[in-house]
Amino acid sequence: MLDATAVDAYLRVMPIVRSVVRYDAKPWTLNAERRMHHMTRAKLAREWRSAFAWLARTHRVPRAEGAVLIVQPHRAKGRAQDCDACHPAAKAAIDGLVDAGVLKSDGPTDVVEIRYLAALPDSVDGLSIIVCSRPTA
Repeated sequence: MLDATAVDAYLRVMPIVRSVVRYDAKPWTLNAERRMHHMTRAKLAREWRSAFAWLARTHRVPRAEGAVLIVQPHRAKGRAQDCDACHPAAKAAIDGLVDAGVLKSDGPTDVVEIRYLAALPDSVDGLSIIVCSRPTA
């Protein structure tokens, strides 16, 4: 049975979408990362970090405090990956948002929650980070 009090409390803290930053490149997965040479992984992480920082600056994404980040991969074709398989790419993307000043840090006071959504069928592979904040009281 649903606890109405818990549901009401959760709805009061539902995040409000502030902006969406999307990079159109296939996000690498945790399984792929395990097989990569460490220099290949570092190069890929730098690319994603730089891309998300550049996109956030270019689109003037506002600073978010107490942010909730929603990670949404997009897939053009093939089998859908697990919800959190894109974690390494998402981590690099979040670091890029820190570099751009959207987030003060990626620590627990600045990022209070990260949600991973299932891959969305799309015309091009990519990854979106939806930057949200909690409603103010």
